[in-house]
Amino acid sequence: MEITIMHSPIIAGFLYATVISLFIWCLWKLSGKRLALVMALAFFVTTQMGYIQTVFLWFAGFINYLPPITALLLYFVLLEKYLRQNKIIFLPGYFLISVIGGLFVEHMTLYQIFVGILSILSIYLLNKRTSKHLSIMPAFLYSLGALCSAALMFSNPSYYHGSDYRTISPNPLTYIDNFVSITHFWMITFNYITIILICVAIILISLNKFKKTSSKSLSIIPAIFFIIYYLGINTYLDPTLKLKLTKNSIDSTLASTDSLIGLAFLIYLIICTLIIFRGLNNINVKFYLFSYFALCIPFFFITSPIFIREYFSSYVFLFIISIIYINKALAFKYHLTPKLLTRTLGIVVCLSYLVVMTMMLSNYQVNLKRVADDDFLYEEKTLKHKVPYPNYVASNDSLMMQSPMYWHNRLGFKFNDYFYNKKYK
Repeated sequence: MEITIMHSPIIAGFLYATVISLFIWCLWKLSGKRLALVMALAFFVTTQMGYIQTVFLWFAGFINYLPPITALLLYFVLLEKYLRQNKIIFLPGYFLISVIGGLFVEHMTLYQIFVGILSILSIYLLNKRTSKHLSIMPAFLYSLGALCSAALMFSNPSYYHGSDYRTISPNPLTYIDNFVSITHFWMITFNYITIILICVAIILISLNKFKKTSSKSLSIIPAIFFIIYYLGINTYLDPTLKLKLTKNSIDSTLASTDSLIGLAFLIYLIICTLIIFRGLNNINVKFYLFSYFALCIPFFFITSPIFIREYFSSYVFLFIISIIYINKALAFKYHLTPKLLTRTLGIVVCLSYLVVMTMMLSNYQVNLKRVADDDFLYEEKTLKHKVPYPNYVASNDSLMMQSPMYWHNRLGFKFNDYFYNKKYK
């Protein structure tokens, strides 16, 4: 698939539009009413740039990481609808979703199997404790598809030969060191917009839900602290450093302190979720929180190489949780009506995308001029300057990543080449 879109800009555009639209739709459906659609649409302007660069602005990252999480979210949408209404929409689709979703990255392949088995058990227990008579067939077909995709993926002989590409360590201290020095920043710290949204929502919920002053204080004071801290630390850290983060590139004392505060936030989030979203009616929220942890834990055991894109699927569930928290807060009556707030935020999101599109268009125009330089095209000299907004280019517009051969071919595209070109361009 990656090779195909490299050869066809038309197919690439169609695939991007289809997968991203389905991804946004799933975020909306899983997050509830009120601001869910606007918040889902805001995903690309609230997500840390590391995810944008390595997943959405890079073909390989896009192909490997967005389709599998989108397939998993689509299954959750269909499963929730089935559990509520007892209506099956295209039964073979459950099998196809897991087969397709399991052919990209290993952690999603294995997680699908877990989700399938858990779905069967959930339906069984639901039938036993209620008057519903739900068929386990959708969950069974999803599980079967997950097992088939896993069998197909792990039948590749490369999984059974030694490789120096990925390494693991039997020493638990190595995992802790990686978490403290680098991975917790991707998991927690750099997702500060999402964290702040959750904390603001907790404050609003606490003001209305808890009657005792002590209960309000215990929930509001930590939320205020986390808002101030994560705004401060992300303002303090160099934005360029965030995109080029490597092990030990941040002072060890600061990294250690930040990791402890990050763990404190996660514990706080777990406690608040268990208190605010009680009962079986909110079991989905707890499962999303579980998924946030479950999808990043496998990478704790990998000592090298370590990449931010591996934590993307985990972050998606944190983002969903933030929307659910905001919707919960808005369930209480405030001065702003839901319609006014939705329209206001909708305008803000549209303006944000307009700014981003303007920056990317500027990058496009500047890039066409610089790669047309004869010294670059024919003498293979390195480009002299970056585009105006390198954040919106894969690898932060590393000049060494630009290939004279690629651009020599690309600048000579004819109309038919946009549909399919035979050269690797």
